[in-house]
Amino acid sequence: MASLDCTKLEIIKADKEILSSIEFDCGDEDLNEFLLEDSFSNIENSLSIIYLCLYEGFVVAFFSLSSDSIKINKQLEINYPMYPAIKIGRLAVHKDFQRMHIGSILIDWIVGFCLELRRDVGIRFISIDAYNLEKTKAFYIKNLFEELQPKKNKNRRNVPMYRDLCQK
Repeated sequence: MASLDCTKLEIIKADKEILSSIEFDCGDEDLNEFLLEDSFSNIENSLSIIYLCLYEGFVVAFFSLSSDSIKINKQLEINYPMYPAIKIGRLAVHKDFQRMHIGSILIDWIVGFCLELRRDVGIRFISIDAYNLEKTKAFYIKNLFEELQPKKNKNRRNVPMYRDLCQK
């Protein structure tokens, strides 16, 4: 597929019935397994909410959201040991739709969702444990995330990152 009409993207909250009828392959077995197998128990146990991104009825991406709290690198105007956050638990784009900016569109949707949600619930940050790969970290940095404790992350599989919702 050469191009994508982004106006046709639809984001829906998934339930077990929807998840049991989809096919998905992002090229990463761990992310595929999460969506197609592990997500059922996450929903059942209220650990995360799964969202699907559809294009003309086809699942082109997914992400999961849950609550979180984080320690951050810098001093804020109010000094708390931990700050409220929404965690992107998983985020993946189907291998046939990668490099079409869908990941960034999802990040923008998540930011808008969190900004709306924080009218009713305290949320300062969006957090994620990104794969410790240069291309993955570069994607999140491009989407205004910062690495938590960068000196400690050199040999880790995942790198904690965050985005401050109070910064433009």
